[in-house]
Amino acid sequence: MKLISLIFISLIIMGCASHSAYKPAKGDSSGYKEIALAQNHYRVQFKLAGQSRSAAQKYALMRAAELTLAQGYDWFVVEKSSTRRLREEDPFETSTRPAIARSCGLLGCRTRMTTPESTLDNTNTDTLAIVEIRMGRGVRPESGQPKIKSYDARELWEAAQRNTDQAN
Repeated sequence: MKLISLIFISLIIMGCASHSAYKPAKGDSSGYKEIALAQNHYRVQFKLAGQSRSAAQKYALMRAAELTLAQGYDWFVVEKSSTRRLREEDPFETSTRPAIARSCGLLGCRTRMTTPESTLDNTNTDTLAIVEIRMGRGVRPESGQPKIKSYDARELWEAAQRNTDQAN
C-alpha cells in the first residue's frame, strides 16, 4: 500500500513539473524550498518572478500540501506566514545622484542640475512567500478557532491540481 502511495505522489509531483512556475528552486532562482525544523515542522518558501503576492502564497501552500502528503501526514497548520517583495537592481545602472551640466551658447553659459532616469524600469522584482507549518494525522484542528489556519493536505493539493489543469 505504501508503494502505491509513493507511486501516486510521484506521479502528482511529475504532473506539477509541467507547470513552469511550480518547481524546485535551484540556488537563488524562482521555485520552492523547504527546511525541516522538526520531524513534523517545516518552513516552506516559494519565490516567484513578478509581483503577485497571492500567487506566491498559493504556490507556498501547494508545496506545503504536497510535502505534508509526502511525509505521510493528513493535514497541516500554518503557524507563521509572510509575503514580501524582493528587488534586485541592475548592477550596470548608472548613478542616481544628481549631475551638474553646464552648457554655453552665444548669449552666455547656463548651469543646471540633471537627475538620471529612474532605476525602477531596470529592476527585477520577485515575490517571496514563506509559511511555517506543523503537520499532523487524524482529526484536523478547526480553522474557526482564533489564529488557527488548518488545511486538509489532500483537498488542497487536489484543488490546486484542478486549478493548474484549467490554467493550462
